[in-house]
Amino acid sequence: MNTVIITGGNRGIGLAAARHVSDAGHPVILLCRDRKRGEEARARLAQPAAPHSHRLVVADLASLASVRAAAARINELEPTVVALINNAAVLPRQRAVSRDGFEMQLAVTHLGHFLLTNLLLPLLSRSPRPCRVVTVSSAAHEGPAFDFGDPNWERRPYRRGRAYQQSKLANVLFTLELARRVAGTGVEAVVLHPGVYDTGLLRDYMGGGRGSGTLARVMGRQADRGGPVLAELAVGCRDENLNGAYFNKTSRSSPSAAARDPHAQSTLWAWSAEAVGL
Repeated sequence: MNTVIITGGNRGIGLAAARHVSDAGHPVILLCRDRKRGEEARARLAQPAAPHSHRLVVADLASLASVRAAAARINELEPTVVALINNAAVLPRQRAVSRDGFEMQLAVTHLGHFLLTNLLLPLLSRSPRPCRVVTVSSAAHEGPAFDFGDPNWERRPYRRGRAYQQSKLANVLFTLELARRVAGTGVEAVVLHPGVYDTGLLRDYMGGGRGSGTLARVMGRQADRGGPVLAELAVGCRDENLNGAYFNKTSRSSPSAAARDPHAQSTLWAWSAEAVGL
């Protein structure tokens, strides 16, 4: 059966998407940082036909060593993968640094997924049907160009919203460069702004303090409504080649000018490969 791998599938639209694809009969591999929350999420998924089952792989995307171990575990399982959904993200209130020395949002939202995707590419390319790599970005990627001079905010005053924009811009730059590199291999790279939903990440984006939950409910739709949007892009729409596409919810759209810059795309790829040790 065709397996879907998803990061951050234990809450929010990640969990909603995992439930949607499992309802359609796809085994799911959840990559979650917390084992307890991951097991609770796995228990909420509809079980596909035996002998297939959902699996949990514990992985901290802020740790390159943990990502490498998770990729090795998935490769050992040798699943037939129809989609990899790069969904996880963080938004700390203050500047934080990963154990490998990178600004935390960039480490989790981009570098962890960059490494994971590259380590799984041989497996993904063996899928008997086109395998989609769907990376969840945001309309918040629109804004200034990626700052290659100070990607980890070591010299500039830290601005969490701007760091979020940079990490989501990195998602789009990565996807468009990946699309060029996988053309003709049976892998398709797609990037998505899923819409605004009432999730923990939205509350964090608005400060995470008192009242942010109420404001998130006013601003965003229920997270469950984002599941079909993400799941359909991952396992549906098989009649057309979507390699290199950017989606704004259910509509194919155009990302920002900074995201469409081919020099920035190739430069980010080279920087990221060196950063993660590829």
